[in-house]
Amino acid sequence: MTDNTITASTGQLAAAPVQARTAPDRVLQAVYYATFLIITVLVAIPILALVYGSFQTAAPGAGGTFTLANYANLTSSGVVSSMLTTLWIGLLASVLCIIIGTTIALIVHRTDFKYGRLITALVGLSFYFPSFILAMAWIIIGAPGGVINAVLRDLLGITAVQSDIYTAGGIVFVMVLHQVPFVYLTMRGPILGMDGIYEEAARTAGAKPMAVLMRVTLPLLGYSLLSSFILTFIITIEQFAIPALIGIPGHVTMLATQLYLLVRFTPADYGLAAAIGIMLSVITGIAIWAQRRVTKTGRLTTVTGKAGRATPIPLGKWKWAAYFVTFGFVILGLLLPMVILIYTSLLKWFTANPMNGMYTMRNYQFIWESSSTLTSFWNTLIVSGVGALFGVLLGLFASYFTLRLKPTGYRLLDFVVTLPFGVPGVVMGLGLLWAYANLTIVPLYGTLTVIILAFVTRFLPYATETIGGQMVQIDKSLEEAAWVGGATRLKAVRKILLPIVTPSVQGAYFLLFMAFFREISSAILLYTAATSVVSISIWSFFEQANWGLASSLSVVATLIIFIAMSLILWLMPAARKA
Repeated sequence: MTDNTITASTGQLAAAPVQARTAPDRVLQAVYYATFLIITVLVAIPILALVYGSFQTAAPGAGGTFTLANYANLTSSGVVSSMLTTLWIGLLASVLCIIIGTTIALIVHRTDFKYGRLITALVGLSFYFPSFILAMAWIIIGAPGGVINAVLRDLLGITAVQSDIYTAGGIVFVMVLHQVPFVYLTMRGPILGMDGIYEEAARTAGAKPMAVLMRVTLPLLGYSLLSSFILTFIITIEQFAIPALIGIPGHVTMLATQLYLLVRFTPADYGLAAAIGIMLSVITGIAIWAQRRVTKTGRLTTVTGKAGRATPIPLGKWKWAAYFVTFGFVILGLLLPMVILIYTSLLKWFTANPMNGMYTMRNYQFIWESSSTLTSFWNTLIVSGVGALFGVLLGLFASYFTLRLKPTGYRLLDFVVTLPFGVPGVVMGLGLLWAYANLTIVPLYGTLTVIILAFVTRFLPYATETIGGQMVQIDKSLEEAAWVGGATRLKAVRKILLPIVTPSVQGAYFLLFMAFFREISSAILLYTAATSVVSISIWSFFEQANWGLASSLSVVATLIIFIAMSLILWLMPAARKA
């Protein structure tokens, strides 16, 4: 073959069936190279800049010299303590998430529980509840000056018992509330897809429900449980907002918060922060590698598309315990925080006693009257709207080339696309800070562009996973029939592939829009007064102890996120059925 169009069958550059090389095919090839280059640059720049910064003695652009001291300082007592705190909090929170999330999934999908659809819907809502807003709500509830202590003191007259969420236990508690929905959603599929014949056989043999659970169900779910545990561990150790809001006041430092403190407060140590970022990325990278090995190894034939549903287990006397676990989580993880935020947003001054509250709409009025808040909303809409469009286009092209055409180098492109999974958001922000802080040729630092780049790079895998999930289900014979009929590859893509994947593309857009709207960890080191986004405004109000404004803005932001989630479900029937 002498033609240079991209082929799906051989992974080489060759002519499409019955077609000589055409201009549209050359366009498709050019798009492949452009996509490869753009994604590689987006991912490589912050990582390489971070590596460079970890060997520097001064701040970005300050004329530092090469040093190994930053890595030597990783053995200091402060960094070691932060690393150990990160690991044990991550492990404990992950174990609790697996226990609670899997229990809820088993109750909903393996018993005669009556409210499965309701619980699934509410858990789905809590999955999209921003972590920093959840942490703020629970600080209002559980801080020394919060709701619990006020109720105990003012309404019940109890002073011997005091609530203080500013502890490691408080971090674990809120992390568990935030990550249980993730475990529930990741375990729901394997539980629904598991062949019930094994459980039925055990019951026929006389095994009791608990014995069936411990000896049959959980072992069959073993690889799924391990995979979900590793993913949850990755999310918890790279988490920034919850450890920062709760841990910093309580002097509980994790690696992500230590990195933030080293950059945001004087004396700043950008080099050590970069070295910590590299260390944290290595830890998450190893965990991602382990998770993929588990996923690859653990493809069990007991989880099939033709699975027979097991007979639902009667809850009997355990009915109320099931209600307590399921609805208890929904109350703690979604309903109570939202009620507290709405209540606080309507107060002129905070009080735990609703009878003594001075109610006002002034906080909401301020949102629409304050130029800084309106600017942050406008910036957020630009970042979310434009950034999501850019991310979806890259995700669509990357998915098509890595899953359909598979040209030369597609495996490398697939690897580069997945790299951001292993880079925590605050680390991504620090890498871009090193890359663009003193770039004079194209001054990006201090602009919305650098925030868009950070968000797109961080969440690009979300787009490829969403679009690719539907693309792999499309039979290649549809495109091949078009080629035989004389269509170019580009025309086959435009006329056949794109109409089929359009719902996933639309869903990916709103998924990225929602992720960008609530993202804070990537922006916390990159924003300026002129480029502040909604998440940063909420953060700033809360840091200033202005709970009313922070709560009102949180309510509005959460409402927008829930609307975006509803659009995803509407546009993607498969997600709605799930």
